[in-house]
Amino acid sequence: MKPIYAISKVMVYADIVLWAVFGPVALVALAFSVRAVIGWMGITRDAHEDFDYRTQHGMIPADVDRGAFVETYRRINGPRTSTYAALALWSVLLATPIIAKILEVALDLLWQASGQSRVFEPGYLVWAFFIFFGLFGAWAAIAYVFARRYHAHTPGRLEDELKSL
Repeated sequence: MKPIYAISKVMVYADIVLWAVFGPVALVALAFSVRAVIGWMGITRDAHEDFDYRTQHGMIPADVDRGAFVETYRRINGPRTSTYAALALWSVLLATPIIAKILEVALDLLWQASGQSRVFEPGYLVWAFFIFFGLFGAWAAIAYVFARRYHAHTPGRLEDELKSL
């Protein structure tokens, strides 16, 4: 029989590791979020200024109105990279406890199904590898989803987008 202290010691190490990962990731996510918010705040003003400049110099097709130009300009020149990076990192942070719990339950079921084999016993090497690679696999899947969406929704050049309006 395992003493309770040994189980709680494993959980303390897991908590330390989670905070060691969550802290820096949260700081990077916060930095990307701030960068995205600052970028989105000034983009509308820039779009209006650019519309005025391009209108004065005859650089815009006559059928493009200010509203359509501003919307297109924001979509093309907005801080998409910072926005997607922040969303991906916040998704990782929010999904990690859920994924960890799912992995824990799945591994416990595997351990029970194996007749409580010492190989799959909670807290030991195989268990730790499953948790480690399961979390990294889930994080990679989240990054893949956001990268796929980022590239699938990449706009063209402003001039090309204005011609298609």
